[in-house]
Amino acid sequence: MANGGDNLPKGIVGAWLLHHDQKLLNSKTTSFENIALAGRASRLLSVVSKEDESNVSNERVGELANGIGIRRLEIKGLLVELEEQGLVAQGKSGVTVLGVTQARLLDHAADIFDSQEPDGLELAAIDLAERGSHSPLRRSDCEEELSDTYELSEAEMDDLFSQSEHIGFIDYENSGVDRLYFNGSLFKRDQAQKAKRILESLTTEERERLIHVDSLLKAQGCLLAAAVRQLLGDSLWSKMHQIGYFEVSIVSNERGPTEFVTKPEALTKFVPGGLADVLDDAKALASSLTYGIVKSSDTRGRIKDPSALINALIGRGFVEGWAPAIRQDYQILERRNVVQVTSSSQGHRLTLLKPEIGEMAKDLILRGDASGTAAEMIIGTQAAQFYGPEAARSAERDRKKDVPEAKTATSRALNVLRRTN
Repeated sequence: MANGGDNLPKGIVGAWLLHHDQKLLNSKTTSFENIALAGRASRLLSVVSKEDESNVSNERVGELANGIGIRRLEIKGLLVELEEQGLVAQGKSGVTVLGVTQARLLDHAADIFDSQEPDGLELAAIDLAERGSHSPLRRSDCEEELSDTYELSEAEMDDLFSQSEHIGFIDYENSGVDRLYFNGSLFKRDQAQKAKRILESLTTEERERLIHVDSLLKAQGCLLAAAVRQLLGDSLWSKMHQIGYFEVSIVSNERGPTEFVTKPEALTKFVPGGLADVLDDAKALASSLTYGIVKSSDTRGRIKDPSALINALIGRGFVEGWAPAIRQDYQILERRNVVQVTSSSQGHRLTLLKPEIGEMAKDLILRGDASGTAAEMIIGTQAAQFYGPEAARSAERDRKKDVPEAKTATSRALNVLRRTN
């Protein structure tokens, strides 16, 4: 884990910017303006760059922005920032996207954030969230280091923890000096305290084994559970599994069930729980593909070139052949409507119905981490609202309300977005 914000990879910083901006959208605060600007500009860039044409009309930009919760008054300023980064060019009638790829979107977010010369409080808010995604921690565990790294006064440190709690940058339980901070997507409230105790109780030898398995999962993304259990030993495996340190998926076919292990943060680190079904689909596809890589025989259809197969499945939309594995290894995904298995003149055809699921599975298998792709999926959505205990006690009139969109606005937006010329 990085000890300071400067040591965090751009992709990690970018993903936290998107996560934090989603929380700021539902908070009554004008703090963390640079985080909001970088996150919002990146979300606008995302929806504009996904258009089929590189030139997007001003009217269409406005409707795309409105669809992700960006107000008309914000658009001009966000486009100016994107233009200064060399990502778009503005004309009288619209915006031209300059070679932006979704793959580098999180890097662009980090670059925009850095260009604003963010203060220590904003940098520390990202660092604190990242620390809480590795292990539940108390203020005393990181306060001195965060204060020294970002040159924050005692009052600023109070602001960091108080505002991070209220806005929802990081989850917490308990109160006072015993308050425990953690990433709610990884450690649940009823597990955070137990997780901290277990992680602190590991022996040096157990930690070394755990680090070794972590390095393998970082490189490969998805491993056979039996292999992980053997490397860790039954006792350590049981400790880590029960606190959710590992996640287990099962592939069942004519040869019976096979368990596979992934790390939760490889998919869910920055993502709200509302995408649980999508993440489960990605883990299921990654597990099925990994089965074909490590368990299938040549006669069943062993996957010899994972990169070529996955790229074909995503780029072309299907793979086909006479291998029995095509019909046997993806049945749960068929039932979840992620893939479709049919017959063709070339044998069995496996068609990918949800490309975004394929992208996450690809990143998980080939790079060991699909968190960036998972985080990008929240860019065009409104995050679920977060209310901590303090906010829940607030007067009803002080809360933000969900206001239904006017039907005329919905109709107008659809007319603009469906227009072909």
